[in-house]
Amino acid sequence: MRKSGAPREPLFLANDDALEAFASHLEGQSRIALDTEAASFHRYVDRIYLIQVSTESRTAIVDPLAISNLKPIGRLLADSSVEVVFHDADYDLRVLDRDYGFRAKCVFDTRIAAQLLGEPSVGLGPLLEKYFGIKVDKKLQRADWSLRPLTPEMISYAASDTAYLLGLRDELRTRLQKQGRLEWAEEEFKRLETIRWTSNGGNGQGFLRVKNAKSLPRKSLAVLKAVHEWREAKAASLDRAPFRVLGNQALAVLAQSAPTTLRRLRSLGGVPASSVRRYGDELIRAVQKGLDTPADKYPKVERPTRPKISRNAQQRMERLKALRRRAAIDLGIEIGVLCPNGTLQSIAVAAPTTTKELTKVADLKRWQCQALGATELLQAVNGGDK
Repeated sequence: MRKSGAPREPLFLANDDALEAFASHLEGQSRIALDTEAASFHRYVDRIYLIQVSTESRTAIVDPLAISNLKPIGRLLADSSVEVVFHDADYDLRVLDRDYGFRAKCVFDTRIAAQLLGEPSVGLGPLLEKYFGIKVDKKLQRADWSLRPLTPEMISYAASDTAYLLGLRDELRTRLQKQGRLEWAEEEFKRLETIRWTSNGGNGQGFLRVKNAKSLPRKSLAVLKAVHEWREAKAASLDRAPFRVLGNQALAVLAQSAPTTLRRLRSLGGVPASSVRRYGDELIRAVQKGLDTPADKYPKVERPTRPKISRNAQQRMERLKALRRRAAIDLGIEIGVLCPNGTLQSIAVAAPTTTKELTKVADLKRWQCQALGATELLQAVNGGDK
């Protein structure tokens, strides 16, 4: 383990001229580290509230609320000659695409690298402590990055997310190369270039994600839907995360008890008294709306049907799982990282008999085929069929 030197004081860039000046420092850089901070834990309308950028010598905190032209950041991401180092890039890449249409061309993800090395803890904090002896204080992990002005402590914390990433990248890349797994990581990194924002909201079915919702009687489910819709509208009007308006447990209590008077509402356990004081009348109206739902309009729970696979395919699946279990132990990699069940099922159903057929299984990545062994995979697929 080597120690990493203390980073210089981060720059805080809060106007277009400051970003342009920093952009001149970025010219000619072959790699940068990048991270974003959003505020979904606090705000209803999520967006990027900070962008952290580090080079070998400087770290800048970019305030997108104060800067109208973020094109210098977009140009860096789009430049295939500049490697952009993230830790857990997936969400950052999605929100950069969503908010600005920025897309990365050359990515190194230290979290993926750590997973492929079999690191027991792949969070940034544990990795920085292991490789550099740096302990990151987690008390600002859930900070509200939409607040302004940011405190010096918040700026310092945000800077730590990228200040050491380039050094961590070097450590992990060296180990990947020594273990013959660099190509595995590069295949995964290449896939990150295709990531785009996709919205999973707006279908009106969010109430079904409340714990045990699908087991409720249909009338209670109608109440749950109504109070969930109220919460969404209230959270949107306040620009507050929905759970900060009323938690899911309270929604479930309202659905099951369906109080129609304030007296009854106040007597319920599980609904905070502060919420009753603040929103009591609105909650009663929402519950009543649910109760007034005609029976033929009650929500229906669509239960997905799992595709059935043949008995032979199930047997192939078991043999493939056994192969994966042995390989995961030998390689020191988590089973789910090495090859998820969905991929094994695709192999079991396709039942390839040749290497050429195996490589055509859509879900199977090249590195997974190499790690598990093409010959071993084919033997597992065909070894027990009669």
